[in-house]
Amino acid sequence: MDRTRLFFILLFLSSFLFPNCEKLENFAKGQKRLEYVRSREMQLLIPTSVILPEEYYKSPDVENKRYPVIILLHGFGGDHAQWPRIADLKKIANNTQVIFVCPDAGYDSWYFDSLFESSKLYYERHIIQEVITHIDTSYRTLGAQGRAITGLSMGGHGALRFISLYPDSFVAAGSMSGILDLRVFPLSWNIAKRLGPFKDFPHRWKTHSSINLLSRLKGQKKGIIIACGTDDFALAVNRAYRDSAAVHEVEISYTEATGGHTQKFWKDHLSNQVQFLKKYLLPSAE
Repeated sequence: MDRTRLFFILLFLSSFLFPNCEKLENFAKGQKRLEYVRSREMQLLIPTSVILPEEYYKSPDVENKRYPVIILLHGFGGDHAQWPRIADLKKIANNTQVIFVCPDAGYDSWYFDSLFESSKLYYERHIIQEVITHIDTSYRTLGAQGRAITGLSMGGHGALRFISLYPDSFVAAGSMSGILDLRVFPLSWNIAKRLGPFKDFPHRWKTHSSINLLSRLKGQKKGIIIACGTDDFALAVNRAYRDSAAVHEVEISYTEATGGHTQKFWKDHLSNQVQFLKKYLLPSAE
């Protein structure tokens, strides 16, 4: 039997044996994806973890159904895999019908674009421009009206800073154990590597702190949720953010609970944050 004839016989048989071949291919992609998004400024392929609801590839209207997105930002010393290690994001995605996106922002970027030629870190630009664009073009999302952001520690700072600076990109944001006033920690976590020494650049530290961007949220009607443990070293700056929000007439949901600056606290409070953020997102749509 020649190869051409054999090929058509196998093709014919496959139509009966594997009628849902396209779906099988989609199933193979899995709920958890690892994407590499190119950074033009840094000339790098940077990893981003994407967790999809199980039904993303199984929905009867698989070509048309669109989903809200929640971006999860990692903390100092973390990476794109920190949130998937902390919480069962597959289960939460299934229960909420939300796509989770976990970008990598380097060990200690603090979600800033570089202020110094020597460092050349541009993770702010990478996430706001490149990661969001990649996700919206690669997956069936709802765009900005279906997008929220939250994070832990350094990531909580990043999430609240991003919604303040880029209100057209997010409808809601959250923070868990956020470092919301950088000035309180002038010698910690390599912040000075990103902003310069506090004693030399106090104004820069002020303008890069989430607490000093609250005035930008006045009248925006964004959903803001904050959680911090009563044993957390960041408790004072979280309380200060709460009080400043009241002064600026920015409504927020604020929670203090037993716990410290720990993975257990973040795991325990993630579901509550997701449920809050989801109220502001456009629902899954066909």
